[in-house]
Amino acid sequence: MIQMNSAGRILALSGILLLSACTSLPSVPGDNSQAWSRDKQFFSTALEHHDQRLSWRYNAKVGVRTPKANENANLVWQRDDDSHRVRLYGPLGAGAVVIDFDSKGVVVSDNKGEVHRGRSAERLLNRIVGWPIPLEALTFWLFALPNPAAVYQYQLSDDGRVSALRQQGWEIRYSAYRQFENGDWLPRKVVARKPVREGEVVVRLVSKSWQ
Repeated sequence: MIQMNSAGRILALSGILLLSACTSLPSVPGDNSQAWSRDKQFFSTALEHHDQRLSWRYNAKVGVRTPKANENANLVWQRDDDSHRVRLYGPLGAGAVVIDFDSKGVVVSDNKGEVHRGRSAERLLNRIVGWPIPLEALTFWLFALPNPAAVYQYQLSDDGRVSALRQQGWEIRYSAYRQFENGDWLPRKVVARKPVREGEVVVRLVSKSWQ
């Protein structure tokens, strides 16, 4: 039998305690052991299918938290060919807002009847409502797809569905997939986060219907 002196026993005990502490450390919030991928071919078929969706209607609850505000609203998003109309209404600080945008530009109508025009839906919405939401990118993100015009990374869940995207400074998490009225399996819950100087912006979408 191997004998240990007191110093050896203390050293061995310290090693056991250190190993135990390392194995019981909690995971970092938001950490995911799944690898981030960049395969450009993975979404090719789904993006082609997305381009063929010339008409759809998305109805959801939306919540936006910024360093300056925490607000909720109802959202109805209608696409017809190249045109998009987004209506925000309900308990919204700025009142009801309608955003119309296509490849030619953006028109935002507020609850006072004023009309604002520009080239970027995100900039106008941020200026009028204070919500820095990338609406153009959301036309893809709502379907768990990346905007093909920008660099991206993605993660897959164990069942092979997209569980997360990283793009344009945002990290978008998807959960609660189900089959909607249009026949597609789509995420019911979408949570997008982006760090900003004062903290972060968080956008939460919980879909009620797809048509």
